[in-house]
Amino acid sequence: MVHYYDSISDELRDWALQQQVFFIASAPLSGKHINLSPKGLPARTLAIFDPNHVGYIDATGSGIETVSHMYENGRATIMFCSFDKSPRIMRWFCKGKVIEWDSPEFDMWLSRMDKKNIVGARTIILLTVFKVQTSCGYAVPQIVSSAIDPEYVLQGPRAYLKDRETLGHWAGQQVEKGTLHAYHQKMNTRSLDGCAGLKAARRANGENLLLNDAYIWIKRTTGQWQAMLLGAVLALMLMVSLRAATEIQGVRFPTHLRMLA
Repeated sequence: MVHYYDSISDELRDWALQQQVFFIASAPLSGKHINLSPKGLPARTLAIFDPNHVGYIDATGSGIETVSHMYENGRATIMFCSFDKSPRIMRWFCKGKVIEWDSPEFDMWLSRMDKKNIVGARTIILLTVFKVQTSCGYAVPQIVSSAIDPEYVLQGPRAYLKDRETLGHWAGQQVEKGTLHAYHQKMNTRSLDGCAGLKAARRANGENLLLNDAYIWIKRTTGQWQAMLLGAVLALMLMVSLRAATEIQGVRFPTHLRMLA
């Protein structure tokens, strides 16, 4: 049974932090790609400040979809699901913003989250949760261990979710070699649909942020030509109707408006 709430209760907060993975979905206003990213280590990377405000530490990756979408429109959905005996799916519908690693606010938010800085962290994603949804989760598979579930003891060892150390190890190597920010400059300046990515990486590449953001805005706006055409047609119809109404009432239509109509 699905349930909706206006905020994250204490019980749902505790349950979320007990999970080993969560997912974040986002999309551009226009473009083909809807992004969905898995995020591990909720207890180490995710902070719930209050029932409607959360944040997570975003580690360096080869893509920049979530960050780009946050900059463009701020929409995101966080999802948790249970893989143990008690099924549940929970979604947080959010509006968010980005705090980059070189921002004066980065360390302040890291302190507020009561988290250690993850090696290779590039941003903190801050989210305002405006709706919470829970549902049964009966279709989500259960991951069991023969060590704790007698039903599977005779079938030998069973799989379980184990946190990977690979990303932290890779990021640590990049930091030691001084190549992490060069990686950002190469991989994290644009999303798949051309939305703007990390500002620090764009500046380091010599990009004029104001000029390029204006270009991206114009490109996005003109890409929605159907809405622009509809607006123009409605404006023309309004002008014609206004002129007809004023003439019927014997009111002289202003010259400059007659020309527009």
